[in-house]
Amino acid sequence: MVLQSFTWVTIILCFVHVSAVPITCGLQRRLVDKSHSLLESMSGLFPVECLEHNLPIAFPSSAFKTSETAESGGAEKAAYETLKLIDTLFANDSMPTSWNNLEDFQDIIYRQIEESECIMSKTQSSQEDSPARNATLKMYFDKIATVLKEKESSDCAWEVVRKEILYTLKFILQSSNYLI
Repeated sequence: MVLQSFTWVTIILCFVHVSAVPITCGLQRRLVDKSHSLLESMSGLFPVECLEHNLPIAFPSSAFKTSETAESGGAEKAAYETLKLIDTLFANDSMPTSWNNLEDFQDIIYRQIEESECIMSKTQSSQEDSPARNATLKMYFDKIATVLKEKESSDCAWEVVRKEILYTLKFILQSSNYLI
């Protein structure tokens, strides 16, 4: 009787464990949306005193483009790489102390990276150009990092970073028909 009860408990625990594993591999819209909301609420509108630091940085939307006949794997991988680059950018210790919810934002970005790592193991089609996409994204984030470095990680430089990352996350959310 004890062995039979133990067997049933083991079967139930195995079922619960298997059903808790995510079935799909991809970014979760709700987490990207939460990241965007947290970043947006960290500070108010772009400060007037920072307008002179607000240099235009061209967003690489081409890194997310996909042909209508191709799978969205390349664009999905670009979104994943973008999250990794955001995580790297926010690993800086000199962020504004006045920003609210910063740790929550960083935690959710990290969680998305960990839970979506399987995206990178999806098979590549012969038309996919991940190295070119990654290079384009890296150049964009290098420009953002340069603003931080040149402005010595000032609060205004971080506001420029926040504005750019908000735009990036919004782009991913608006492109959700093929990304998330």
